[in-house]
Amino acid sequence: MARRPDSRLARQAEDLIRSVQPLFLTNHAFRSHFFAVALADRDQIGFDTELLYVAALLHDIGLVEEFDTGACFEEDGAAAATRLASLEGWPPERSHALAEAIRLHVATKVELRDGPEAFLLWHSTGLDVGGDRHVDVSPPTVSAVLAAYPRLDFKEGFTELIVDQAERKPGCWAARALQAGIRERIAAAPFES
Repeated sequence: MARRPDSRLARQAEDLIRSVQPLFLTNHAFRSHFFAVALADRDQIGFDTELLYVAALLHDIGLVEEFDTGACFEEDGAAAATRLASLEGWPPERSHALAEAIRLHVATKVELRDGPEAFLLWHSTGLDVGGDRHVDVSPPTVSAVLAAYPRLDFKEGFTELIVDQAERKPGCWAARALQAGIRERIAAAPFES
């Protein structure tokens, strides 16, 4: 597995998700990062290591009560990440790329021109949630990531979070995703839980 960035913001993001998210969701954030790095290696895509890491860790933080403002969860996650990056002195364009990666991780389609971090996060979250591009990551890498960050009934827990979002925010992605069959995609993902 790739090494994790060790910047102050990276450590803050780690501490934050560990303190507010359920473990199944925190492990999903770490898996999303490592799958993104594996896909970047496979596709030969360069990226901002710290930006991708922080985006992967914080992409679902809007699903937890402390960061749920009533907006769509991807917007709440983008706002939380932007606040942390701004406090660390990131320039506006880099903070914007971080927020966009988080916002776009639930988009219908993300292209490389949308930013390498957004592209990689979209693919890696799709891999961990629904099994998209599962065959593009080597079995030893998948096994190592799952051993380090077990799924812990992720399918059930994540589905419950999406259902909750859909019920409370019918105009947001979660409601559209449920109508489009995400519950079934999650259940069919090539992972045990």
